[in-house]
Amino acid sequence: MCTNWLGAVNGSAADIKQRVALKILGRSPVERQFAFAQERGWRHLNFVQTVGDDYAKDLGVLMPDGSEYPALVVFRRDGDKVRLFWASEMTREMADPGQDPRDAPDIASLWSILDLTPEGRGTDWYPKLNY
Repeated sequence: MCTNWLGAVNGSAADIKQRVALKILGRSPVERQFAFAQERGWRHLNFVQTVGDDYAKDLGVLMPDGSEYPALVVFRRDGDKVRLFWASEMTREMADPGQDPRDAPDIASLWSILDLTPEGRGTDWYPKLNY
């Protein structure tokens, strides 16, 4: 689980979920991911475990030695199919010396996340103070 930006995503999660589905996938049990989030006060994130499946391998973020690196992935429903819309792997190799890898440490503003989705920010919606 990439924790650099999850706290910021948590802060915008209620807004984001008004426009798109938002899930945090991790290669550990949901209970462990949830406990980690609760310790940090993250109350608006939904976790999915990818334990015992090939999701990380198929996505290309699982290394041969079993280590992994985070990725930001956007899917789009197309009729009855779900297709990959956009993806970015957050690898250290993509960073200049002394710099954070791309997409890090924080791509998490509400508008930046909505800009990554197929319909974008939209023109008929704005965040509310309460949901």
